Amino acid sequence: MDDRARRSANELLAALADGDRAAFAPLFALLWPVVVGFCRRVLGSESDADDAAQEAMVRLFQRASQFDPARDATTWALTFAVWECRTVRRRRARRREVALPPDGPGNREPDDLAARELEAAAVELLGELRPGDASVIAAAMSGESADRAGVAPATYRKRLERALGRLRLAWRSRHGAL
Repeated sequence: MDDRARRSANELLAALADGDRAAFAPLFALLWPVVVGFCRRVLGSESDADDAAQEAMVRLFQRASQFDPARDATTWALTFAVWECRTVRRRRARRREVALPPDGPGNREPDDLAARELEAAAVELLGELRPGDASVIAAAMSGESADRAGVAPATYRKRLERALGRLRLAWRSRHGAL
């Protein structure tokens, strides 16, 4: 979802929270593809995913009056989707359905999938940074000290601070604020 659509979803959900029922249809049209796509990636089964997404949207609209306009509407909608995906997975376990292989699309925990997607987005952005920025961030993530990097500790910290600042800017320009 691009920034414009995200802002539109925020405005529509805030309007719906204030009682504007005309915001329902356009908000549903914006959020449905995001929610159902997430559920399909987590659950693997299209029918289970559609059911979970539908239930998530029902709960979202039931609780629309509780929406805080300072928060992100898409993130709020996905929290309902995560909950419903967990519910479907628990139902599957209670019915003792045949489990998919561990690496199958239906055996992914929602939190694991979200973490993997965030990690992939961060790695993609690291590849777009200057080589020096990417290397100092990679060194810091691997626990490499300033001594091993061959620079003074203050220089290393400053390089890392600047590289992380550029990474944050790149993230915000592509994905918006977290």
